[in-house]
Amino acid sequence: MTSQLLNPPKPPTLHEPGCLLLASSGFYIRFHEDGSASLVDGIQDITIADFTSAEIEGIAYGLNNKVGNTR
Repeated sequence: MTSQLLNPPKPPTLHEPGCLLLASSGFYIRFHEDGSASLVDGIQDITIADFTSAEIEGIAYGLNNKVGNTR
């Protein structure tokens, strides 16, 4: 058996835009194509905070670690 190195494809540079509702709080996270995101008050439809793609990735990893999930 010969050993082969895995050569996975590069991740996409454009992200799928969409929204993630934060439970029943009325707040949601709006994801943009460039990987950045915004925290939005869904009731008043105002942006509360903007995050870079690096910041939103850090938030995702931190949240994942807090709830005990692993990749």
